[in-house]
Amino acid sequence: MVTPRDFIEALTWRDGLDFGILLILVYAALRLLQGTRAVPVLLSVAVFGGIAAAASALDMVAVAALVRYFLEYVIIILIVVFHQELRRILLHMGQRLLPQGHRDAARSAVSELVVAVERLHRARLGALFILQGEIDVLDVVSDRGREIDASLHADTLVALLIPYSINLTHDGAVLIQNLRIARAGVICPLTQRDRLDPAFGTRHRGAIGVSEESDALVVVLSEERGEIRTVHRGAISDPLTPEQLEERISRWLEQPRAEASRPAPPSESLAVAKGAARSYMDLRKASESATDMRRRGKEGAADEKWNDNDFLHAPSVTDFSPAARKGGEG
Repeated sequence: MVTPRDFIEALTWRDGLDFGILLILVYAALRLLQGTRAVPVLLSVAVFGGIAAAASALDMVAVAALVRYFLEYVIIILIVVFHQELRRILLHMGQRLLPQGHRDAARSAVSELVVAVERLHRARLGALFILQGEIDVLDVVSDRGREIDASLHADTLVALLIPYSINLTHDGAVLIQNLRIARAGVICPLTQRDRLDPAFGTRHRGAIGVSEESDALVVVLSEERGEIRTVHRGAISDPLTPEQLEERISRWLEQPRAEASRPAPPSESLAVAKGAARSYMDLRKASESATDMRRRGKEGAADEKWNDNDFLHAPSVTDFSPAARKGGEG
């Protein structure tokens, strides 16, 4: 019989390296999947694996065969169900493996954005910047504005937002995709919330509205109060300094973003609720109709038919006089 000591003595440095790499991969996968819908499903798969092992140990042939049949296809099921999470993980790993030059370029682009925000802030000019995530912002905005397709530079951002009558883009938002200026003059959908700070105007309502419909990070500058805030998933931050803004954008760029966590718009949620209510009422009516048919079948075929003349000649409520209604009630 092999003892634990014999097992440990038989291990080589290759076995230790193999086990260490496996632990690192498992830890990295759990970190990337943390907070996503994949964790409960993976726990369910682990439970199925435990059931299969227990069934095999107890010679439960039917249960073991059923669970093994499911586990044979679990890889395909996971790929289909979690294709968005897998795409996000691969993108995140690719960003980590980028050369130092690419990461420096990203930091430089963020610095240019913060410099533009600081200059606009000192001039007390309002502005709205949308940093697109995985969800295409153009699918949710009210007006796509004008295509720019330029490098992210502070001078370009400031020029797009100078409030001159000949500048047709200064009233809208600037859309930033892949750290490039994609469009300007974008009109955002306004949030439908009732309970908002009265000091928040159309620009803040637009920032909250577009963040409710997408996973974008929105930077909003208040023209009246001179405040810098960020909005994400409908949550608006406290006023930020330029340094805090740069840190906030950098954190947002580094963190995993899952499209599955996107909250449904109010209109979509309402439509789903109405559809569920209609389905329930149709099912209830069908059940009551079937019960009524069975009851009438027992009472006789003569009672199964409705006489339309009964409905045509039946007196309505308005045909009764007040005295008659009073007498009937008594």
